[in-house]
Amino acid sequence: MNNPILVLGAGRSSVSLLHYLNDFAREENFYFSVADGDENNLKSKTAGLERAHIICFEALQHEDLVKLISGSKIVISLLPPPLHPLVGAACIEAKANLVTASYESPAMRQMAPAVEKAGLVFINECGLDPGIDHMSAMEVIHDIQARGGKITRFHSYCGGLVADEFDDNPFRYKISWNPRNVVLAGKGVSSFIAGGRTTLLPYHRLFSEPEKLEVPGWGRFEAYPNRDSIPYARLYGLEGIQDLKRGTLRKPGYCERWSRLVNAGMTDDETQLQFSDGATYFDFLKTFFPGIQENNFSDFFEFVNDETVANDILDMGFRMQNSVPLERNSGTPADFLLDLIVKKWVLNESDQDLVVMLHEFCYLLDNVEFQTLASFGLKGTDATHTSMAKTVGLPLGMVAKQLFLQNIPQKGILLPLHTTLYKPVLKELASLGLIFQVTTQPL
Repeated sequence: MNNPILVLGAGRSSVSLLHYLNDFAREENFYFSVADGDENNLKSKTAGLERAHIICFEALQHEDLVKLISGSKIVISLLPPPLHPLVGAACIEAKANLVTASYESPAMRQMAPAVEKAGLVFINECGLDPGIDHMSAMEVIHDIQARGGKITRFHSYCGGLVADEFDDNPFRYKISWNPRNVVLAGKGVSSFIAGGRTTLLPYHRLFSEPEKLEVPGWGRFEAYPNRDSIPYARLYGLEGIQDLKRGTLRKPGYCERWSRLVNAGMTDDETQLQFSDGATYFDFLKTFFPGIQENNFSDFFEFVNDETVANDILDMGFRMQNSVPLERNSGTPADFLLDLIVKKWVLNESDQDLVVMLHEFCYLLDNVEFQTLASFGLKGTDATHTSMAKTVGLPLGMVAKQLFLQNIPQKGILLPLHTTLYKPVLKELASLGLIFQVTTQPL
């Protein structure tokens, strides 16, 4: 077993993971493999990593994946989430454990009996959010419950942002992770628990009603609810809790501007648009506001109802005189908006990104109400060695390390909610400088 660990995908979140695995492989005297469809990307991401073997691999048929995985005991998948069930099926046949940073999908969950029967473990949601958020929350929850406390409120927030010194566009945002997820964030209805009741916030209201909050040491932010928070009452052992919400952090001003793009229809991912060769984002804007002209955007200004916000959006490349050419002739509005923000919100080589996380707990202990805040912030080094790559990649590597060392007794499909999973990972993250600031006070 010369290459017991296989990494699938060498994208923007892989750098810290690959360096971590290289150090671990050197300590334990083994080699690991990295497979990706882009050979140049593979070579650049593994440059100087003497323990990494690269495999240029594009085929994603079941038989090809089984052949690729065979011989490895642990697969870390950084592939897009829709591909994980395919990877999971191949891992079962090849008798390999699986670790991902992605949400546990229903398709993946259905594999649980087969995974357990094979004596394997699949651990999903081991990145940043989901991942570190689970682990750090469970550490505090278990501590409060062990002391006899009853948790009445749990709010959790996380944001992948850009450091203040480099947020040089009006949205105060740059791309440090999957840009498509940025465009499609909040699709559908967000649900959470407030006052003991299920509360719904539909997509068209999501960005127009952000919550304002402060993260100790990192300043003020705004937040919108993240997907469906309600299942976490059961997952976290908080049945009967009165208030529970998971949210995404943005800097002040982002939601006000993004909500206009949502309400204009530019994040629609279903309607197909067609443009002729040479079309620009001025033409794209006219799709939604046909009355605008080269020097007359009155319809758009009336829709936005805020001159500053309207100009900030137009300056992204929608004006006739600064209009950006379309990169495609056909696609959904979300496709075209994605192309534009990738151009306009680029993380320049010397820019630093920022990851911020905040947990808020309120609980009763001996008839006294307390509030505990647990938070951290981390800046990246540059556009390659980002805080996003560190906080997604390192916990993935650390969970794989625990599997390698046979320190995880459970089998089947897991989340990192057990002490055997989260305690060693949080301890090792702290040793590398990712330390939560925790404060508790009576209310």
